[in-house]
Amino acid sequence: MSKKSIAALMLACSASAHAANYDYNQHIEFSYTVDCENGFCANNKYSYQPSVYTPEEPYVMSLKEPELNVEQPALPKYLTVQDGKDWDYLMGQTYTILGLSVATVGLMTLLPESITKWDEDDRDMSELGSKWVDNVSSGPVWDRDEHFLNYIMHPYFGGVYYTAARHAGFNEFESFLYSATMSTFFWEYGVEAFAEVPSWQDIFITPFFGAVVGEIMFETEQDIVAQGGYVMGSKTMGDVSLFFLNPVGHIHGWVSNAWGGSAEFQFASAPWFGNQDAAKFAMDAGASYDNVFYGAEMKIYF
Repeated sequence: MSKKSIAALMLACSASAHAANYDYNQHIEFSYTVDCENGFCANNKYSYQPSVYTPEEPYVMSLKEPELNVEQPALPKYLTVQDGKDWDYLMGQTYTILGLSVATVGLMTLLPESITKWDEDDRDMSELGSKWVDNVSSGPVWDRDEHFLNYIMHPYFGGVYYTAARHAGFNEFESFLYSATMSTFFWEYGVEAFAEVPSWQDIFITPFFGAVVGEIMFETEQDIVAQGGYVMGSKTMGDVSLFFLNPVGHIHGWVSNAWGGSAEFQFASAPWFGNQDAAKFAMDAGASYDNVFYGAEMKIYF
C-alpha cells in the first residue's frame, strides 16, 4: 500500500471517531460538600429566592430578616383596668382609703378652725363615741363649710372613690354606688361624724358630682396612658397628672410593692368580751364599762 493510501485511511478513521461522538450527551458529575466543622458556614438569617424568569416578571431578590419581638414592660396594676370585677383589688383599695382617711382626720385636727369649722370641742378625742352619736342624731344639716371644700374638694374625692371601682373592673353605675357608699356611710356618717354633723351638701354633691368628675378623671388617665404617659411632651408632668387622677391606686400600688403583706379590718360591737386588750386600753383611757361599746380592729400581717 502506498503512503498516500495509508494517510487517507488514517484521516477517514479520525473523522469517523469524531462523527460518532457528535451530539453525544455526556454526563459529568461534580459534587462538593462543605465541612462546617473545619470551615465557615453562613447562617440562614438571609435568603435569596429568585423567581422563574418570564418576560413579564424579572428576577426578584428577597432579603428576609428575622422578626424582632420586643415586649413592652407591663403597666402597673393601678394604670390598667381589670377585665372582670376584681373584688380583692377593690377591697385592697378600700383598706388604703381607710388608712388615708385616718391620716386626713389627723391632718384636719391640725388645720385652723377657719378652714375645718371644727372648734376645740370637736377636736377633743376623749369623748369620740358620744360625739358621734350626737352628731349623727342631729343631722343632716346645711353646713357652713367653704365653697372650695363643698364644691371642689368633695366632688374630687367622690371621683377618687369612683375611679377606684372603675379600675377594679366595675361599670359606671356600680362605681357610682361604691362612691356613694364610701362618701356617705364611710366618710359622712363615719369618720367625719366624729367631729361634725353630717351635711346635706356632702351627701348629694360628693357621690353625684363625684361620678361625673370621676369618669372624666378615668377617661383622661387612660388617654395619657395611651400616649405613653406624656402630657404636653413632658414625662414628669404626665406622672404628676396620673397620680392626681388616681391617687388611691398609686398609693395602694406603692405600699403593696414595698410591703408585700396584708391587712384585715373588723368592726366589733362588743370588744369587751372578744378582745381583752382593747377593753383594757379603753378603760385605761377613761371609758366606762359598757356592753354596747363599739370598736374597730385592724390586723396587719408582715
